[in-house]
Amino acid sequence: MNDTPPIAPSETPIEATDAVPIALPLGAPMAVFQQYIERLETMHGWTEVDLVHNCFLMGEEVGELFKAIRKLLKVYPQTGAPPPADPTADVADELVDVLNYLLAIANRLHIDVEAAFRAKNAKNQQRTWG
Repeated sequence: MNDTPPIAPSETPIEATDAVPIALPLGAPMAVFQQYIERLETMHGWTEVDLVHNCFLMGEEVGELFKAIRKLLKVYPQTGAPPPADPTADVADELVDVLNYLLAIANRLHIDVEAAFRAKNAKNQQRTWG
């Protein structure tokens, strides 16, 4: 069992309306993104998907991201296939899919992604690579 405390509630609420079930405020902190994903998963009934399956699903999305980048860079293009309408938008879509799963995984482990990001990159600033 993970002893990490749950993500603290944010002062920026995620609002629900009739037109848009969940709204993410512009400029929201990462904690609000994590709350948004939690609400999205609840809305779609995905909260029962366990950690391992979320990792598998994120892995599939990483593959789709790589494929979108390959198409963007025209590496090994498929003969006769129509080019994507907006290859950069395809990459952006896949990045968001990966981020959604990453945040879902963090939520299941009660990891504050913003705090982890700051701590890890503070360590990275002290490291050197050759």
